[in-house]
Amino acid sequence: MDPQQFLTVSQLNSLIQEVLQMGFPQAVWVCGEIQGYDRSRLKKHAFFNLCEKDAQTQEITAQIGLVIFSNRRAYVEKVLADSGSPFELKDDIEVKFLCKVDFYPPHGAVRLVVESLDPSYTLGKIAQEKQRLIALLKKKGVLDKNKVLPLAEIPLNIGLITAYDCAAYNDFISELRLSGIGFSVVYRDTQMQGKKAEEDVCRAIDELGEVPGLDVIVITRGGGSIADLSCFDSERIAEKIAACRLPVLSGIGHEINITVTDLAAHTYQKTPTAVARFLMERVQGAVAMLQERFADMSESLFRCLQERKETVRSMAFELQSGTRDFLKEHDREITRLGGMLLHLPFDQLQRQAKRMKESREGLGQAVASLFKGQRERLEHFKRFISMSDPVAICKKGFSITRHVGGALVKSVSDVAKGDRLEHQLSDGTIQSTAD
Repeated sequence: MDPQQFLTVSQLNSLIQEVLQMGFPQAVWVCGEIQGYDRSRLKKHAFFNLCEKDAQTQEITAQIGLVIFSNRRAYVEKVLADSGSPFELKDDIEVKFLCKVDFYPPHGAVRLVVESLDPSYTLGKIAQEKQRLIALLKKKGVLDKNKVLPLAEIPLNIGLITAYDCAAYNDFISELRLSGIGFSVVYRDTQMQGKKAEEDVCRAIDELGEVPGLDVIVITRGGGSIADLSCFDSERIAEKIAACRLPVLSGIGHEINITVTDLAAHTYQKTPTAVARFLMERVQGAVAMLQERFADMSESLFRCLQERKETVRSMAFELQSGTRDFLKEHDREITRLGGMLLHLPFDQLQRQAKRMKESREGLGQAVASLFKGQRERLEHFKRFISMSDPVAICKKGFSITRHVGGALVKSVSDVAKGDRLEHQLSDGTIQSTAD
């Protein structure tokens, strides 16, 4: 190309615009994830990006700028309204826009001008992601952990997770007050939609889980679009519920859509009012059961008392009859013994006198016999002693020899030559000298 021939920037941009318009004469459907919409949603024209992310790393691999001009914004909102307002445009949701490919020469930028959108595409993506998450949580057992916790028979102490003074808060509290039951509510003001809702709900579950004395935790809000409720299709919230030490009840407030939070909860109801009524009915049911048991116990106690009364009456009659018979029998016995006492002492005295007489006679004979025997023994000993008397022995011609003034001589060996001896005879003593 001749260096003398050139294009200005505006000329080049105009050519690029013509080429793009020729290449994309009609609007095209483009799918991607919205980024940067929230910061321009309240402005006249909405400028944002549509991104494509890597399925594994979630990193942005491609993006392009979009704009919804004010004259088209009302139409886009009407398309959403006609489809039942299933969601609203915001960051981080995947959408399918009908766009006109445009090139803006002053900035030299390619952009897509939004003409319409397909709500069913976004709903399908949301449902698809939700089903994937549910399958994952089921495989991990997360959806069943809180359900196995025992729910108090009378859950009067409630931890409440919702936005303060919202419709859900007022409906729930009003229903509890109307019940006339003494519920106690520990309230935690929590963001229930938007980017920070997931993290705030998780923190609220942790905080109320540490409050002593609570029986149950309630997560509730007042409904909304599918996109509004998307934060409750959360793996983090489901895992927090599974790890919570208390049963968690949910009432997200959507009539036709059950969130992952509902599935992970111990029990879920469609609305805040329904959750409050569930708690009321549980308490009322427990009270009714206690009243029924009290009535059964009262009736049983009354029957028992009647039976015991009859038993006591019967025992009293038997005691009275038995006492009367006992007294009659003993009266007859006393009469019989009284008659015996009239004669018994005299007979006893006679028998005792006879026995004493016999004993006295026997005793005299025994003493006489004893004395006779002792006298015979004395005579025997006397004769024996008389026979053993030395004098008597000496009279028979024997003598007793002793050393003069000394010991008795019993053997020849007891005497030495020259010893002086003394011999006792029956009528005197003789002294001698041993040769």
